[in-house]
Amino acid sequence: MKRTLILVISVLFTLNAFAASSKVVMLRDNGPLRKANDSNGVEWAETVTAGTELELESDEIVIKDLVTSSKTYSDVKFYKVKYNKNTYFVQESDVEICSSASVLQKDALLFTKPTLYSYRNAILERGTLVVIGDSVKQFNNEFTKITFYDTNDGLKRSRYVYSNTISNSDKDVKAVLLLEKGRKTENEDLKKEFLDNAKSMKTSPLISSYISDEIAKIYNISLFSDDSIISIDGFSSYIKTNDGSKVNVRSLPGTAGEVIGQFESVNNPAVFVSMKTDGTEEIDGITDSWYYVSELDSESSEPKFEGIEGWVFGAFLNK
Repeated sequence: MKRTLILVISVLFTLNAFAASSKVVMLRDNGPLRKANDSNGVEWAETVTAGTELELESDEIVIKDLVTSSKTYSDVKFYKVKYNKNTYFVQESDVEICSSASVLQKDALLFTKPTLYSYRNAILERGTLVVIGDSVKQFNNEFTKITFYDTNDGLKRSRYVYSNTISNSDKDVKAVLLLEKGRKTENEDLKKEFLDNAKSMKTSPLISSYISDEIAKIYNISLFSDDSIISIDGFSSYIKTNDGSKVNVRSLPGTAGEVIGQFESVNNPAVFVSMKTDGTEEIDGITDSWYYVSELDSESSEPKFEGIEGWVFGAFLNK
């Protein structure tokens, strides 16, 4: 009798655990959903955006042949899922089992372990949809394990980030999903509807700011009005970066402006500065104005005829 009771409790616990996380979240942008073919293979059917929740039919791995237009890959691991009432297969490396997605509300430093000493000199950008795991406190810092899709290497990774960089709000996640749908939609009416809905949602302040910034980039609209641009006493300056990388020159003040050129990081005057924005913008934790610069002629030290002209973030100027 006791053995039977233990068995029943074990079965119930397993069922409850599966019910609690009977979803997978797509981590890969334009993540492929695949349909079974007549053999033991699966073929592309449609794609979904990162962060899309898919109903999990079973948490057991299914082994199938992955059929592409150029090659067939044998013994690939899949989950069987439902989406819009249709049955699909998703590659195990593209998704993560969980109840819901979360979103980064700030650019997040990546750590291999929940310690300050394991920083990997890498950042995951705000707006990235992730799946969160356990949190760990170390001294005055709290770290949370996240799983995300590494677009550079094309695989799923787990890292630790500061917990305060993550939003678990359903509204924040939904707003970012609407933003991404609007970004990818070619129909202008649908694009506007998605983006307006994303902006109108009652999201957290950080996600609200992110949504506004991204919509400005999509429409190539400067966050700074003409009234906020002021003339200044012109001065010569040089471009400076900590790692010697090039600095983008933009058509409009703000990251929404199109990149129209780049300046090298140099230790001698390279640009002439003539205007700035009255307002500021925060980029990677640094707050500064945007400055209008013109490329200098190295011989005459005057603005170069038909040289590069545009807006540069103030943190990259020696002022």
